[in-house]
Amino acid sequence: MKFMVTRIILVLFIISGHSTPENLLARMPSREKQKGKSPILLAIFAHPDDELLTGAALAHYAAKNAKVYVAIATDGALGTTDFANIPAGSRLVAARQEEMKCSAKALGLEPPIFIGLPDQMNAATGGLPAQLDTLRRAVSSLLTTLKPDVIVTFGAEGWTGHPDHLLTGTIVTEVFASRQWPGNPKLYFSALPTGSITKTSWAKYRTVDSSYLTIKVSLDEADYLKLRAAFNCHQSQYRETVRQKLPVFLENTQNHVAMFRPFLHNKVIGNSLFE
Repeated sequence: MKFMVTRIILVLFIISGHSTPENLLARMPSREKQKGKSPILLAIFAHPDDELLTGAALAHYAAKNAKVYVAIATDGALGTTDFANIPAGSRLVAARQEEMKCSAKALGLEPPIFIGLPDQMNAATGGLPAQLDTLRRAVSSLLTTLKPDVIVTFGAEGWTGHPDHLLTGTIVTEVFASRQWPGNPKLYFSALPTGSITKTSWAKYRTVDSSYLTIKVSLDEADYLKLRAAFNCHQSQYRETVRQKLPVFLENTQNHVAMFRPFLHNKVIGNSLFE
């Protein structure tokens, strides 16, 4: 009887979301996995190079036989730098697409998916609502076609706070929450815990309190070696010194643990916000 009570408590503890560090994919049985097929992870970000922020975790799952896709919302045409000498426009779009393909290969991912919205989504010219509608349709199509087990995107903080990050994460969340999707996928937001970035930190990112980051994925050195190779692909966006320093900074900051906030909803029907 004592064993049975202990087991019930453990099950309730896991279901509540207060789980120990675990595999994002292992806890979500799907029709695909039941048939012996590889689980599918779909990451949706704003720019070609945003995958780097979660790159070690994406490489981790790709190495564990998951099919990992990255969809990029914008074309990155405005991401000029003073060292690359590539003007804004089609040349930069082409360069960044090749860099994204290189990065996906370095991380062991599937070929990237380019949604192709204009960089900054025409916000300055009043075209933002139409671009967001296009993004909604694209996300809906991806969820229907790929039938992912897991979706990863930006949370409300968007790592850097870039408006494109915030908009992309918001639209993905909106579309995800609008209906039940094939395969019953789970949505997660990648983030760094508050306290990991200090005033003296070399790079600055917006963070989330660790109490909300209830999924903790252990990473190894091989995952970060792939991240370093992926950084080296994005030569139009990062100087060589940054390409060397930033993946090391992320490795040290994460301390070999990638953290995620799950999109949770209470399945118990209630009648009060305070109960």
